[in-house]
Amino acid sequence: MIYRRTFRIKLILLLCLMLSTTIAIAEVNQQNNDTGINCPTCGTHYANDVKFCGKDGSALISAEKLPICSVCKKSGLPGEEFCREDGGRLLTAEEAIADEQRLLQERESALKYLKSGNTFSDQKEYGKALGEYKKAVDLYPDIPELQFNIALLYGKIGSPEKAIEHFRNYCILQPEAEDRDKVLVKMSVLQSIVDRKDKLVKSQENRDTVMKSALPRVKEKCDMVFIPRGPFVMGIDDIKIEQRPSHEVYLDAYYIDRYEVTNAQYFEFLEYIKSTSDHSKCHRDEPKGKDHFPSSWTNDYFNNPEFPVIRVDWYDAFAYAKWAGKRLPTEAEWEKAARGTDERKWPWGNTWAPEKCNVGGSQPGDPKPVGSYEEGKSPYGCYDMAGSVGEWCSDWADVLYYTISPKKNPKGPEKGVKKSVRGGSRYATVGLMLRTTARKAMDPRLGNKGVGFRCVK
Repeated sequence: MIYRRTFRIKLILLLCLMLSTTIAIAEVNQQNNDTGINCPTCGTHYANDVKFCGKDGSALISAEKLPICSVCKKSGLPGEEFCREDGGRLLTAEEAIADEQRLLQERESALKYLKSGNTFSDQKEYGKALGEYKKAVDLYPDIPELQFNIALLYGKIGSPEKAIEHFRNYCILQPEAEDRDKVLVKMSVLQSIVDRKDKLVKSQENRDTVMKSALPRVKEKCDMVFIPRGPFVMGIDDIKIEQRPSHEVYLDAYYIDRYEVTNAQYFEFLEYIKSTSDHSKCHRDEPKGKDHFPSSWTNDYFNNPEFPVIRVDWYDAFAYAKWAGKRLPTEAEWEKAARGTDERKWPWGNTWAPEKCNVGGSQPGDPKPVGSYEEGKSPYGCYDMAGSVGEWCSDWADVLYYTISPKKNPKGPEKGVKKSVRGGSRYATVGLMLRTTARKAMDPRLGNKGVGFRCVK
């Protein structure tokens, strides 16, 4: 830590202050012992042989034990309580001496707290350092080094407003300081942080209003579709190994979300987590300290209530689904809902048609609200099961799982390293990546701009 004064300089300054105080007191005593007289109107001091004020003509009075201003140290007039120049309280000579002694003692104590705070700050014990600095400021704030160091500390602990306040005090106390320009630059940087923070707060307030207003409409729109029990053909033989072999699977009946989970729906979940801190619906293996906010949550993308939520990892999706009374689909459930029972290659049929889904490859189009492509829905009425965003499934990923998959209600391997993602996204470069049979694996701890989810029950 850079300190503004050495201990030796502090001692010299303290001695100088004591000397100046002694001189001031002596002057006060001399003035009070003077037999001269004063103007009761303007306070001008005259010799004993003058009877009237040369400025305003007032009759002069004797200057016996004149009161002294506690701020500017100038004499007042008998009977007055406050200084005419600065409003400071007027003190008797005895009170002025006691006041100066008190200030000296408070400054000395403040310097001790400052030194202690510096030690704690060097040791990176910022909480203790702040406590010592605050004690010093309460006692004697007019120490430049104190204002500088507490400003630095507030900057370190993320309180830019307080840092600016104390840097400003430092500049007032040290108007000719060599580092004044550097301090002003620091204040400018801190102010930009405050402005950005205020902007984010206002943006969040606007988002809260938009989301809460849109939520009833979105929830009414985002219903579930029924998938009847029965067999369907899963996988395909003519593409990549992870999609082989083509095999028949029997599934019990279930419901699946018609649309991908939206920003508005996920916002409601986050509001619940924030207000209750209830993590009982979270997966037992999720990373510690999760708050379930998507990465880049401040991005404008999340201001649209009907965009599919993105940048959520698998544990976020799991927690949301359980909170909503649902769960993530198995790969088999997802694929049946996407292709039906006629082995179609894309949700709409066997011919690749990029105009029926939100996809753009290396130059993707703008994100769209869920359900924007009516002609791209699946046989059961599910939207965006090709393009838009990829979707987390409950299964652990295994490229060879189809060779050992059970014929009824397969749930994927018991363990693994990555989780399955289905459906591709608007960032897919070729139609093959968006087939109903296409499979992808991702680390469950990661979330990116091309992945969201939908739920089943």
